[in-house]
Amino acid sequence: MTQRTNRPKPEQQFVEAFATFEHNGAAADPVWLRDLRRDAIGRFEELGFPTARRGNERWKYTDVGALVRSEFVMLPNTSAPAGTDRVRLEAYELPCPRVHQLTFVDGRYAPGLSTEPPSEAGIHSDVLGRRGDGPVVGRLADAFEYRLPMVEEQLGKLAGYGDHPFTALNTAFTHDGAFVFIPDGVSVPEPIYLLFISTGAEGALVTHPRILVIAGRNSSATVLQSFESVADSDLAYFTNTVTEVVAMEGSRVRLYALQREGPAAFHLASTHARVMGNATLASATFDIGGGFVRRDLGVRLDEPGARATLHGLFHGCGNRHVDNHVTADHTVPDTASNQVYKGILGDASHGVFAGEVLVRKDAQRTEAHQVTRNLLLSEHAAVDTQPKLEIYADDVQCTHGAAVGQLAMDAMFYLKSRGLDESQARALLVHGFAQEVIAAVEHDAVRQYADVAVAAAVLADDQPGAPTPAAMVR
Repeated sequence: MTQRTNRPKPEQQFVEAFATFEHNGAAADPVWLRDLRRDAIGRFEELGFPTARRGNERWKYTDVGALVRSEFVMLPNTSAPAGTDRVRLEAYELPCPRVHQLTFVDGRYAPGLSTEPPSEAGIHSDVLGRRGDGPVVGRLADAFEYRLPMVEEQLGKLAGYGDHPFTALNTAFTHDGAFVFIPDGVSVPEPIYLLFISTGAEGALVTHPRILVIAGRNSSATVLQSFESVADSDLAYFTNTVTEVVAMEGSRVRLYALQREGPAAFHLASTHARVMGNATLASATFDIGGGFVRRDLGVRLDEPGARATLHGLFHGCGNRHVDNHVTADHTVPDTASNQVYKGILGDASHGVFAGEVLVRKDAQRTEAHQVTRNLLLSEHAAVDTQPKLEIYADDVQCTHGAAVGQLAMDAMFYLKSRGLDESQARALLVHGFAQEVIAAVEHDAVRQYADVAVAAAVLADDQPGAPTPAAMVR
């Protein structure tokens, strides 16, 4: 008779880590936050890791087995990062003279690599509206310590974790990250730069960055989230990040994310946004790194005049898996959204795009468009696309479309006839394919930074071992 051994559930390592986390400084946080964490870890334990076999359509094409089988280390948030000496900040500098910057190394705040965060007096002054002449860009841990009512009102309200185990996991371990507040009527011309760097100096870490962005009425700002690795390595680490964005009436939020972590990294990102009356959210994401990548973006257009433009580019090489799930939820009349996602997939990589437009009952005069285009550079690369419209109103303008193709041979022939070799012609065409998403980045410096990063990724894919601009700086 075969005797079965009772193996611990894969969720158990995180449940046990939470008990340690609670007794390691987290007990000093506000009661509402401690209650939120405990509820979230309980929900994570109930849900477990997602599998397609449980009938979960959202994970039909993405198997988290490799992540589940891995063991990760979670270091105390109170300790200083040990890998800062490996970081050369010039490798990540934006090509503009002034930014508001917060830098986190291996999941922990690095003050020496950041601009000075606001003081308690300054943070209260701006948030309460007594000054309102500039943005508040600070640590989320400070916002908890200063007991900001705005954070209690907004944190966890958009990023529901009832059916999302990784969001529940992030919420359970929420301790630090970034808090961005733009007061009413304030326009911030320089980018707000949130930089997260993994060094590998302390092993296979799991980190749970949390980001909360609140844009006041008639305000305007550009926020860039950049997730980086100091060097390519075989180290498997796990970044599980959640972002919540509230765009108040008449505001304009430009939210950009660049992810180029190590080739063995697990990167899961979830962004939840609420767009109010006559406000605009312009989002663009660039996934050009990582080994296993899952990105969820959900936008609620909650008042008339709300608009969202959602662009994304994902690049696969080797055995990389990149999965994008995007939802535009039109809850009221007179709202608009536009989704444009592009995939570039080579070698044996696999891409997924699942885009949804939901038009609720009585959300008349909705205008929503969605398109995904994918470029396969290898006969072994694959992509699964699921464009979806779910409409419960009758006065709407909604379209969707999907395309999968290869490089045009006549274009290759033309470029080669003008003196380019095979590799140069291919890289030029692939980079050109990405330009529609790159051009959607409105801020000049951020667009230039993303353009260089994408070009380097395309070149490295076509010529393995070729130095990238960032690598040469490092």
